[in-house]
Amino acid sequence: MRIAILSDIHANLPALEAVLSDMRRVEPDLVVFNGDFINRGPSNRAVLERLWGFAAEHGKVWFTLGNHDDLVLKWARHDPSLSELYQDPLFAPAGWAATQLEPAHLDWLDTLPFQVAVEERGGVVGLERAEGLGQPAYLRITHGSPRHYREGYDDHQSLEVLGEIAQDYPAQVLVGSHTHRPFLYPLEGSLFLNSGAVGAPFNGDTRAQYLVLEIAGTQIQTEFRQVPYDLTSALRQFQTSGLLEECGLGAQIFQLETRLARSLLTPFWIWANRQGLPRDEESWRLFQQAFPERFVGTG
Repeated sequence: MRIAILSDIHANLPALEAVLSDMRRVEPDLVVFNGDFINRGPSNRAVLERLWGFAAEHGKVWFTLGNHDDLVLKWARHDPSLSELYQDPLFAPAGWAATQLEPAHLDWLDTLPFQVAVEERGGVVGLERAEGLGQPAYLRITHGSPRHYREGYDDHQSLEVLGEIAQDYPAQVLVGSHTHRPFLYPLEGSLFLNSGAVGAPFNGDTRAQYLVLEIAGTQIQTEFRQVPYDLTSALRQFQTSGLLEECGLGAQIFQLETRLARSLLTPFWIWANRQGLPRDEESWRLFQQAFPERFVGTG
């Protein structure tokens, strides 16, 4: 069984199209789009409708809910849990993304499962958060981890946390995404993998990235694929869509992260909080001055 796992498209349509084209050579038996289809980038509606079209044309296709998908859904529905974010300039792109979507897009996001589990015989089921606790599965695919969609697998995660997940959600293979960095680590009879990101990688490689698994019995082969795409066009769409003009600092940072394939928003957020500074344009300027090495290659 060959499985392709794609995540973190983040409204980057050129990157998605390049990966879908590359998958024609892979010919997977199952495709899992592992969350964060929207927000950050400019093509929210187009990406969702391209995914719908792909699913309609192909056989086994599953989707999981990502934290950005859920953020935009809650934003559009005026969820009170976001009350502190509505005026935050870094979250302006989420509000903008919500205005780009119709009720049908939002209703579809609201149906997505939290995790996809693949059984030993090849059956596939969608599960909600906390479902499957203590129950063995062959393969678990979640945007983050089975515990939370913002708990990613990568070399920044502690082995203690990975061990807890392996114990609570036993599986031969656990695949996550979220942190935008490919990752592989065997632990306690489980193999932890991160698919990397299609639309906004954070490992210094601007190519669109995704994961292919080849499963034959107990044998598993992994392939992290990197696909060149028209990055210039993707960056230009931040401008032509109105995202940059309407969303200011948040959109500027997202565009820069896409250009550099490097995480900037989270380090800036942490730094500003530690300095006791607001997350605004002036603090961003000070952050750039404090860490010029993070911006090498901006051109």
